[in-house]
Amino acid sequence: MRRVSVAAVVLFALVLAAYYGAVHTVQGQDALLKRAAGNIARPTDPELSGLRVHVCGSAAPLPAPGRANACIAVLTPEHFFIVDAGSGSANNLGVAQLPLQRLNAVLLTHFHSDHITDLPNININAWATGHQGPLQVYGPEGVSAVVDGFNAALAWDRSYRSAHHGEQLLPPAWGIMEAVEQGTEAVMTFGDLTITVFPAAHEPVAPAVSYRFDYRGRSVVITGDTLVTERLRTMVDDADLLLTDALSLPIIKAMHNGAAAGGQDRIARILADIQDYHASTADVAELTRSTGVGMTALYHLVPGPRNAVMENIFKREFSDNMVLTHDGMEFELLPDSDTITVRD
Repeated sequence: MRRVSVAAVVLFALVLAAYYGAVHTVQGQDALLKRAAGNIARPTDPELSGLRVHVCGSAAPLPAPGRANACIAVLTPEHFFIVDAGSGSANNLGVAQLPLQRLNAVLLTHFHSDHITDLPNININAWATGHQGPLQVYGPEGVSAVVDGFNAALAWDRSYRSAHHGEQLLPPAWGIMEAVEQGTEAVMTFGDLTITVFPAAHEPVAPAVSYRFDYRGRSVVITGDTLVTERLRTMVDDADLLLTDALSLPIIKAMHNGAAAGGQDRIARILADIQDYHASTADVAELTRSTGVGMTALYHLVPGPRNAVMENIFKREFSDNMVLTHDGMEFELLPDSDTITVRD
């Protein structure tokens, strides 16, 4: 018994010494830095055969540690689209090393700030990593004004970067985003990928849209902000995966009551107003049970859960095919299959 204890102490001491040498000495730091820097040179384009969905932002505007605002990335071997670009999402896309150099477009569902504010950062990162030509930004009526505004605001930034790194590396014209306006009803085809645009219900915000992606027998619906509507039921009835806006009424009502009791009238008013233009978790659960959707994943969480208790409140009415997302979660849908692999 004593020999085992001595061996454990020796092993612990060796591990501690190795940790100290790696972290607290110049030689150790340089070795770790060299190894980490080597990862930068590795290919960043994931090996894909079907649809991959990456959650690059799972929260709404209410502060939520560790969660960016709304952003969903959809990739196939030939395509890469991002739906919405909320604050913090560009950082998440970079951490995940997603291949912005081959980004087809950003698709906006509507123009609330928590869905658009990282658009300039995604554009700059794509430009810097070798994206060929201007980044296209799709959206309903109003997208041109949004994109033009960002382009104007970032004009000096683009000029600095081209002057610093050279126009051959960063052609100025390629740093200017290009707006593509589509209606609230549209079908767009990109080879084997079909994207269907349909109306979302987010009044008084209008227009607002949702997107459905169909690729080689698999399908994903991404709602943006919406209530549950009959059109949404139709679009998800035969879909493999639904990523949907979701509001926890128990949590928001508790927050409202607390704000009102504390004399925070403005906050209380806002918390009351938002309750009727986001899909509640109860409505999302009912939608999942009453349609043929394969799996439902909740994102744009109102509010973003801060702890296990809040997560469990969100999950109160969950069925087995429902998940609560977090930033970095991925879903893989192989062609001509009915399986969905979820990676945390």
